[in-house]
Parts: sequence; structure tokens; C-alpha cells
Amino acid sequence: MLQTVVRKKIGKITLLSVVGLISYSGFLVANLPAEALWQYLPTDRLPIKPANISGTVWSGAAESVTVAVSRQSLMLPSIYWQVEPASLLKGNLKIDVELGDLTKAFEGSGTVTLGRHSVNLKNLELNTTAQWLASAINHQMPGDLTGNVRLQVDDLTVNDQGCTGFTGNAELVSSQLRSAFGQFDLGNSTAELSCQNQKFIARINQESSMVSGDGKFMAGINGHYSFTGKLTPDSSLPEAIKNGLNLLGKPDSNGNYPLSFKGSQS
Repeated sequence: MLQTVVRKKIGKITLLSVVGLISYSGFLVANLPAEALWQYLPTDRLPIKPANISGTVWSGAAESVTVAVSRQSLMLPSIYWQVEPASLLKGNLKIDVELGDLTKAFEGSGTVTLGRHSVNLKNLELNTTAQWLASAINHQMPGDLTGNVRLQVDDLTVNDQGCTGFTGNAELVSSQLRSAFGQFDLGNSTAELSCQNQKFIARINQESSMVSGDGKFMAGINGHYSFTGKLTPDSSLPEAIKNGLNLLGKPDSNGNYPLSFKGSQS
């Protein structure tokens, strides 16, 4: 009888100890500083380099984040994240993200879900300026490009093979190009975003008082890209620019000049 009572007490003590240990471990994990965890990750293999990390793994921030895209580096302003713990029950890691703010030239928000074999972006909206974007990717423009850029990603899924699903759109509004030849109105440009054969696709349309065009841009995760389309100048386009269009080839019967290029960032 006494042995039975002792065994029950030992069992209760063991159970309480296990529960206590699990609770304490959960407390430690929930309050684990994000910077401490980052130091133990193989950061040299990751394409993301945050600076001045604060907060915890589950809810934190960084003053800036540098993202390596092929040979290019894109520096993003302040980032804030909030992990949804319930997503772990499904074998995923769901993170709500906010980038920048209204005081900066870049702001955005969305949801990132990290799966075992893929990454998903949902309801991602980014707003910035053409000047900031050109400077951030260190892209050399033949002049100063102005305008407002908006990117809306409704749903994007990418795995190690490429893009498997993509719905979204982008636009460049009220854009102008100031160059050595003068100032040119580029008007508004829109792009419908999708996937085809595991490649990212952007079907672009551009219209302004001086020039209009359309085309198809394709890019793969290996860094290879291509563009095919056409450019149609208006009679108001300066003669010096019109003469330069001959480098693109001969116009067709409707006055459209062919556009075609390809390259690689890998």
C-alpha cells in the first residue's frame, strides 16, 4: 500500500517536472533574443544580412536588411516581423512583415510562409520611388528617372526549381527621364505578373505623350533574363532621340521599333 502511494507521488512529481521543464523551455525560446540566434546561423550561406537586430525570434526588428539577388545587393530600410506560432502546427513558419515607414522612400507589408520545400509570399505590397529603386540596386541609368513605383503580390510561390505560382501587378506612375538630351515624359507603365515554365513573367505596357511600348520580360532563379517587345515614338519626340532609335533596327509599317535583349545576373 505504502509503495503504491510512493509510486503515485513520484509519478506526479515526475509529470510536474516534465511540464515545468517544457514550460521553462518554451519561455526561453519565446524570449530568445533574435540577435543571439542569428549569431549561430550559417549567415555566410544566407542571402539576407540584417543590421542592428532587436527583439525576439517571434517579434523583432532590424534597422536595415541587405538582400543578395544574384550579383546585385538590395538594401531595404527597417524591417519588423511577427511570427504566427500556430503555423508551426502545420509544419510551416508564417511571418507577418513590415518594411520601412511613411518617413522613408520605401514602405511595404506582407506575409511570408516558409515551408519545407518552398517559400510563399501573400498580400505583399511595396511602395517606393524610381529614384530610390535605381539607387538601391546600383543600376546605372542614362539620366535621372523619377516616378512612383508600386508592387502588389497577391500570391507567389517559389521552390528550388523556380516560380510555381504568381499573381500580382506593378506600376510606375508619372515617370520622367532627365538626360543630356532633355526631359522626356514616360507617363505610366503597368505590368501583369505571373509564372510560366518556372520563370517569372512580366507583361509590360507603357504609354506617354512622347512614346509608348509593350513587351514581355522573363527571368529565372538562375539569373538569366530576356525581353521582347516594341517601342512606338510619337511625333513630339525630339529628332535627336528619333535618330537614335535606328540603333534598334528598322521600324515596321506602323512605325514600331523592335526591342529585344537578354542577359544574366548569375
